[in-house]
Amino acid sequence: MINKSVNFGLLGLLAALSLNHSVQAQQHQHSPSTPASETNTMPQQQGDQHFLNMMVHHDQKTIKMADLALQKANNPQIKALATQIKTDQTKEIEQLQALYKQLYGTEVPANAMNCMGMGQGQGMGKMMSLESLQNSPNFDQEFLRTMIQHQQMSVNMAKKASETATVPQIRDFAQAIIKTQTAQIQKLQQLSPSES
Repeated sequence: MINKSVNFGLLGLLAALSLNHSVQAQQHQHSPSTPASETNTMPQQQGDQHFLNMMVHHDQKTIKMADLALQKANNPQIKALATQIKTDQTKEIEQLQALYKQLYGTEVPANAMNCMGMGQGQGMGKMMSLESLQNSPNFDQEFLRTMIQHQQMSVNMAKKASETATVPQIRDFAQAIIKTQTAQIQKLQQLSPSES
């Protein structure tokens, strides 16, 4: 008697689970008709927006690092490259902000670093690296090392965006970033002691 009731209980549970599963499966099958375009593009639009946000804030950090190099670097070639990087990144930020406003109708949020999913930990890590760069006993070498890593992050972000962005202007912009910042990395590596 007990065994039968346990069996019925299990059968009922299995039936409920299979029914629930079939409803979910039907929902997944129906979604490609109309809502799929929404469900697929909404996260992607957020991805596009996220990329522009992150790139603006990333470039702002780059400019801060370049400013430090202009103050503290001993090598005149590093200072010249920091000036060029600052000019490039300032222009890039203006273009990113203009594109963001054109696409989304608002300014780039000031707190995007924390609220757009990059995480406070990584944001703090970047601030700490800026502080450790400032206090580095061998500023020139540390600047080259840090800036190479920093610009490589930009290139990686841009590569991903160039493959996944739904907006053609963002794809084009990402490809331009890859070109500009890869060239910057090569110049930084040429000045880096480990590369010579």
